[in-house]
Amino acid sequence: MTTALPSSRLSGQPGDFVASLTPTSWVYFLCNVGDGDSQVILLPEDSNNNRAAIIVDSFTPKATRLVTSLSTAAVLPGGRDLPLVVVTHPHRDHMSNIPRLFRDHGDRIGEFWDPGYFHPIPAYTATMKEIERRGATISYAQPTAGLRRWIHGVLVTVLSPAVGLRNRFDTYGTEINDSSISLRMEYPVTANQTRDENGRLTTKNDPASSIILGADAQTNSWSHVMVDFPYLPASTTDAAKAIAAARRSTDLLRANVFKVSHHGSKRGINLELLERISASIILVSSREPGGGSHNFPHSLAQEIIREVKEPRATQAHPSPRRDDWDHRIFYTWDVDDTGTDLGSIAVVFDGASRTVWRFNDSRGDRIQLDNARQWQ
Repeated sequence: MTTALPSSRLSGQPGDFVASLTPTSWVYFLCNVGDGDSQVILLPEDSNNNRAAIIVDSFTPKATRLVTSLSTAAVLPGGRDLPLVVVTHPHRDHMSNIPRLFRDHGDRIGEFWDPGYFHPIPAYTATMKEIERRGATISYAQPTAGLRRWIHGVLVTVLSPAVGLRNRFDTYGTEINDSSISLRMEYPVTANQTRDENGRLTTKNDPASSIILGADAQTNSWSHVMVDFPYLPASTTDAAKAIAAARRSTDLLRANVFKVSHHGSKRGINLELLERISASIILVSSREPGGGSHNFPHSLAQEIIREVKEPRATQAHPSPRRDDWDHRIFYTWDVDDTGTDLGSIAVVFDGASRTVWRFNDSRGDRIQLDNARQWQ
């Protein structure tokens, strides 16, 4: 099921990736770092034609080097162009490189988030020393579910940890993965409201795209998310339409792209959650199956993802499943049919358009922006 991707479905010439970006494009980079997370979100241009980037976790120097490459390519302007850095939870496979990120790019960082879960690994204590050393030059927050921030027009919503989990971190033993900060991002989030000839409220939304970043949230955390962000059935009343216009959706968990939590762990997702999210693109950051100490991604998680994409549970004699790539399920350890690593993934969002790019890097390689191929 996780067979090589056909090289005939990948195309691109040097320079195509950066040249393809428009002022309203925003990009999610999932770096190929094995069983860990290093993510960079390149934001759309602001009114001064400048971009900024959000970093979510950094296991290896790959994300730090990507920021450098984006600056060298004049995609990022320099200065305070890293408005937010997030450590989703204090595990080494998510924050080992954060102290180096502060050393290399600390003057560019505006705000730092972590869940407030104390875990005395060297990377955590070194990061806290960096925050303390920088004092008033950087804002520090420990967000919980429901916080919403607009950064370069992108709406960032914190889905977890729930307040109920946060309040028992230090006393009742919340599992460290369930302390994770999971996020939903959406752009654009403008809506135009007018009234028709009968005075009824009508709403026209600009085409938008969204992504959910699952961090390492597990069943306990997702159960709180499902309660905190309920499904809101459609209603035809003017009040309901106004609420829908403000939220842009009747399902607050729906997203176009989902970065699977906990590297495809069997405890990271469930069928109902994936059906709620209903993502057209599914991304997994991990080593190849059997290639790490935890055997991520777990076959149970993979089968849940496949069942959502291609339901077969009610079929008496189901036919063989289509390949994962045919369902737009991508892994950072993918190879093509020539045996070439496809590596890091970028999803370029532009309105309702979403394109996937691969950078042909192994886990130890730097991401080369001019070595990208687009998935067709």
